[in-house]
Order: sequence, then C-alpha cells, then structure tokens
Amino acid sequence: MDAITRILITGGRGFIGGRTALYLREKYPEAGITITTTNKDGGLPAWCADFNTVDMSLSDTASIERCVDGADTIVHLAALNEIDSMQDPISAMRINTEGTYRLLSAARDQGVRNFIYFSTIHVYGENLSGPLITEETPVRPYHPYAITHAAAEGFVDQFRRYHLMNTAVFRLSNAYGAPADRGVNRWSLVFNDLCRQAAATGTLTLKSSGRQYRDFISIHDVARAVGHFIFELTDGYGDGLYNLGGECPMTILEAAGRVARVYKETYGREIRKITVGDDAPGEMFLKPTNYSIEKIKKTGFAPEGGIDEEIRRCLFLCEGFVKSP
Repeated sequence: MDAITRILITGGRGFIGGRTALYLREKYPEAGITITTTNKDGGLPAWCADFNTVDMSLSDTASIERCVDGADTIVHLAALNEIDSMQDPISAMRINTEGTYRLLSAARDQGVRNFIYFSTIHVYGENLSGPLITEETPVRPYHPYAITHAAAEGFVDQFRRYHLMNTAVFRLSNAYGAPADRGVNRWSLVFNDLCRQAAATGTLTLKSSGRQYRDFISIHDVARAVGHFIFELTDGYGDGLYNLGGECPMTILEAAGRVARVYKETYGREIRKITVGDDAPGEMFLKPTNYSIEKIKKTGFAPEGGIDEEIRRCLFLCEGFVKSP
C-alpha cells in the first residue's frame, strides 16, 4: 500500500467521484488524493477542503499533463453524462473518448502505474433483461453515452496491451445513494429523483409504469471497489475488464416502494400517493436484469448493499435542498 499513495480522481466532484474521494480519505488516510473539476473558480463545497483540487479539461492536453504529474494511480470518472451525450454526441466523443485517450497518453508518459476507468452497463445494448450478462457478452451500444464509453474502453485496453499499463475497466450498473453535496447535478437518477420528490412533495410520480428492472449498486460499494483495486490487488488487474453491479435487480416501482418505506421510518410520515405512467416506447427491461459480477468477486470484492441507509442519507440531503432558499 505504501507504494501507491498519490491518487488522481478525474471528475472528483461528481456523483461517484465525490463519494469515492471521501471513502478513500476515510479508509486510507495516508493516501494523497487529488480531485479534478472543470469549475474550480466557481467555488468549492466545504468537503473539498480535505483534498487537493485542480482544474482539468479533457480537451486540453496541457491541463491533463499538469494534473497527471506525480500521480501513481488514476481513477477516471470525468465524462459527459447520458443526457448531455444524447444532446451533443460530437462533444461526447470529444470528451468521453478522445479525452480518455489524452489522459491515457499523459499517464503513460509520466509513468502512472494504475488506471481505473468507469464505463457503463449500457455498452451491452438496450435489452438488459433475461439472459446472463457476463464480460463475455458481446457489446452493442446504441446510446451516444454508451458508444463513446465503449470506444474509450478500447483505448484503455490498448494501453494495457501495448504499453503494459495496469488498467481496469468497470462496467458500472445503476449506482444509487447520496452525492457528496447538493450541488452535484445527478437528481435525474432513479433513487435520487424519488428521494427528492418525497422530500419536496410527499408524493412519488413515475414517468413510466415502473415495471422496468434495473440492477442497482450502492455508491458506497462502488467506492469500496475502487479502494479494493488500488490497495488490495497487489498482483495486478488481470485482463482488466469487470462488470460492477450490486446483485440487486429491482423494478422502478419496487424502488419507489422502498423509498416510501424508508421515508415513513425516518420521518413518521406516509408517502401520500405513488403515481405510475405507461411503459416507455420500446421499453425492454420487463424481466430481471441478470448482471453477473462473478469475475470481480473472484478478486475478493463483494457488494455489501446498504440500500436503506443510502436512501436515508439521500433523503436527509434532499430535505436540506428543499428547505434551502
């Protein structure tokens, strides 16, 4: 562990990045952690005071090289999200794919030993129901977010094969839990949206029938997986490709019911109404998602869950958000 003490987390102020940085600081206080942002001058939340925070643009090679200097390990999370990727696929390619290549190049040139890249379950396509999905399942991305991540995966593997970099790609399913602060704009995510609705209105409205299944993983378990790979796997990352899910298939309606129950237990108030809509056009998630994480479990990692605690934590954050001016 002493050999790897300088960690760069790109997108470290984001939904996953912030909680990962906080977990690593608590679990491994001897590690030096730097987080990147694209808006340092816009002001930083209080929790960032514990970290070295630097501006970095994935479109700017000079800023990448400046941020990578001195790092032993890079955890790469910075990317255009799924909504922005759909609205602007060209920017998604420039940031998610080309930016990852620039970061890998700088990492190689500066002798970075370990590189962990966060991809997405959606590289496997739209139909994620029914058959077992393993790392051997062919990829068929349709959405620009998934397309650009699948392309970036290829570059990560190139640097593993031809430049002998120790790399890991995490194909992440659906993370849930409270972000590090209210300013993290990921309130469109299923559990985040439901918690915010509960706090704001005491009711829950689904945009669909709620019959769609997703595989959910707590954001705490995501952070634990990062720590496991950085500090526990001393013999390398194998072939570098891992599904990262929570072994927790659940419908959106079941998620709403879980939020309603935790809301009542926490505040002593009932959710007054849960409203459902119609199935979305082309919806293909009406059977449980069978997302295999056996490969990553063989490394010694297993999810702990903790769904109720994450919902409660998110509700507390949403209550503060709603009460803010």
